[in-house]
Amino acid sequence: MALDRPRDGGDQREAVAIPAADQHSALAGVLPHILATFRRDPALALTVAYLLIALAGIYYDYSFYQEGFGIPILSLEQVGDFLVAGLQQPVAIVLMVLTLPLCWLLDRLNAFFHRRYEIEREKLRRSAALRWWQALRLRYLNWQLGSHWFTRIMYLVIIFGYSWMFVGIYAAHNVGLAKRGGGMQVAVRLAGASADLAAGNVPAWTYLGAVSNYVFVYDHASRQPLILPVEAVASVRPPLAAKPATKRSPVAGKP
Repeated sequence: MALDRPRDGGDQREAVAIPAADQHSALAGVLPHILATFRRDPALALTVAYLLIALAGIYYDYSFYQEGFGIPILSLEQVGDFLVAGLQQPVAIVLMVLTLPLCWLLDRLNAFFHRRYEIEREKLRRSAALRWWQALRLRYLNWQLGSHWFTRIMYLVIIFGYSWMFVGIYAAHNVGLAKRGGGMQVAVRLAGASADLAAGNVPAWTYLGAVSNYVFVYDHASRQPLILPVEAVASVRPPLAAKPATKRSPVAGKP
């Protein structure tokens, strides 16, 4: 078991023992420090979690509104909309969190190859004379095994890159569903109007969502979204469906 000691001037409480079997793991050297920091400052852990939730919502909103319907959502949202965006899409949060076990699996695979690289490096070091290509290989292995900083950066790239990809796929699915009429159908009435706003030849729109100042609906006839300012909307409601007749309902006789 090795001891990861802080540099001069560091907090001695940050010294964390790392098992020798995990010396080749890029995560084993940094996760104990992160967890120790979160234990000392739970508010920081909540802040990081909330930022990740907000990021998942931003990923979804951009993929759904901007890429799916051409709505410039990032310029229409306010700060409060960014903060609650992730809470409105819990599936996007789940998809983003799924990148964490993916990084863990990649770290296990990376540690496996690092142990093999260590064996290869020791064999090269014991060689009496190295050819030029063996010397280059040894230099590469020394760099590869000397530090985990590059691998940790790649894990961050994976977290954000794969999160964007997974959330984008989910948003694209919802875009297709809405364009096929599978979303919630609503009737829209503008402020001061006596009748509902017509969508093509039918008085119903597909509801896409809303932010602080705007409501978004989709017209299937023109295949175009409509951005409505909140102050211009009197109501957004599901259209009334005709009630089916029952046995107790009176039926008018034939004339």
